[in-house]
Amino acid sequence: MPQFYYQEQAILPAGGADCVEAARRTLAEMGGKPVVTGARISGHFGSQVKMRIVGGAFCPLKWLPIEVVVDVLEAGGQRQVLVSTAEKLGFGIMLGMETKYRTHCAQTATYVRDTIARRVAVGQ
Repeated sequence: MPQFYYQEQAILPAGGADCVEAARRTLAEMGGKPVVTGARISGHFGSQVKMRIVGGAFCPLKWLPIEVVVDVLEAGGQRQVLVSTAEKLGFGIMLGMETKYRTHCAQTATYVRDTIARRVAVGQ
């Protein structure tokens, strides 16, 4: 169970398939291997091994393990895109890196939401 997570949302006028594809492409371009299950797209980012060798307080943000989940929901003729990010630290303590981790999760959720909205607006 993650210690914290962030959620961002956007209401988009595009079709569900377009939103799913925009989310899949966004997560793939971020370096993940997105898993598409219906209207849910998920991906894992970061590296437990690299983060633990160097130490979470000293490693680059992209090494912090997080999970990103995008849900595309029907919202009265439009689509609601929910982007959730959560830390995937596993075992251990966050001493010295909690603020860094929280900031990374929040910024990632906002980035994914904005990128999906931009892709849908310009037609991918």
